[in-house]
Formats: sequence, C-alpha cells, structure tokens
Amino acid sequence: MFRFTRCALFISVFIFPLNLYADNLRFINISASKSLSSGHTLIGSFGNLHEEFEGELAYLGVAKKMKSSLVWELGYFGYFPSVNGVKGSHLEDHRIRGSLSKTFVFNNWHFMHRSRVEYRMGQVSGGFRYRPTFQLAKTNFLGGLTAYTEVEPFYDFKENELTLTLLTAGVKWPVTPDIIVNIGHFNIFLNKAKTHTKGPLIGVHIKL
Repeated sequence: MFRFTRCALFISVFIFPLNLYADNLRFINISASKSLSSGHTLIGSFGNLHEEFEGELAYLGVAKKMKSSLVWELGYFGYFPSVNGVKGSHLEDHRIRGSLSKTFVFNNWHFMHRSRVEYRMGQVSGGFRYRPTFQLAKTNFLGGLTAYTEVEPFYDFKENELTLTLLTAGVKWPVTPDIIVNIGHFNIFLNKAKTHTKGPLIGVHIKL
C-alpha cells in the first residue's frame, strides 16, 4: 500500500507543473508487465495524447529475452485519435508490430537498439512501417535515477519515405523495485509537413 501511495504523491506533485508548461502536446501513459515461468513477459499499456494529437492509445504484447541477449516482442497497438476534438468521436488505427532489440552495457552507460516493423490497418492509414529506435541511458544518475535520450524515425513503405521522427529525453525513477515513474519531454517531427509538436510526458510502469 505504501508504494502505491508514494507513487500517487509523486504524480500529483509533478503532473500540475507539467500541464502548466505544456506546449501543443501532453502524453500520459500507464503500463504493466508480468514475468512468466516460461521466460516470457506479458506487457500491457494504455495512455492519452492531448492537444494536437488528442486520442487514446492501448497496447498488448508478449516479449522474451533469448540466449543471445536479443529480446523479441510481438503485440497489438491501437491508436484512436479524436475527430476534430469532438468528444466520443474518433478514428481507428490498428497496428500489429514485431521487434528485435539488444542493449549494450558499458559501466553505467546503456545503449539500446530496437528494430521494429508494424503493419497498420483501420481508418487512418495502412501498410508497413519500419521504426528503428536508438536509446542512450545513464543509470545511477543523481541517486538512483536513469537519464535517457531516444530517437525513433518512421519509414513508411507505402509512401517510400521517412514520414515522422520521435525524439524523447527524460529520467526514470524507480519509486520501488516494482514501480518506475518516467518524466520526460516528447517531440513529434512530421517530416513532410515540416512541423514540430512537443510537450511533457509522464508515465508509470508497474511490474506485477
């Protein structure tokens, strides 16, 4: 009970100032994972995007670390953007995705590369996209925090070009061994439109 109270207190203290400094995007996400005796990990999450990309997000997947230290993951991701800001009215963007990732450790520095392919279905768009991710993190930063920066370009095979890029930087705080809070700054670059949407990110991950 104490760990959940501590986590709730942290969120209540930080969510208000994050809203004050929001530009044209706010991203809030809650996720959970459960390790199975088979070595697989079940992962689920849901979240909200506000302002320019307002909508709901949901994910359900399974992952496993192989003997080679590669981690594979397969799952479903759903994005349901609001239509012209009308409450209860939204489009559907369904995605099946798979990825392989590997983390390289150099003392307190971690470098992670993930290759992700997703197939989109629904009312927003369709076809395959390739989304490689590169993340650099430093653990034990300022008394147990992990500072990180991450870039993820999107290559759309249907349009045959890089359509957007995500850039994130922030810190992760293990409130307890089973609860991790993520505070950061989230950026969306639409390459074709040459627009930049940005704002605060807050996430909570719970290990069940």
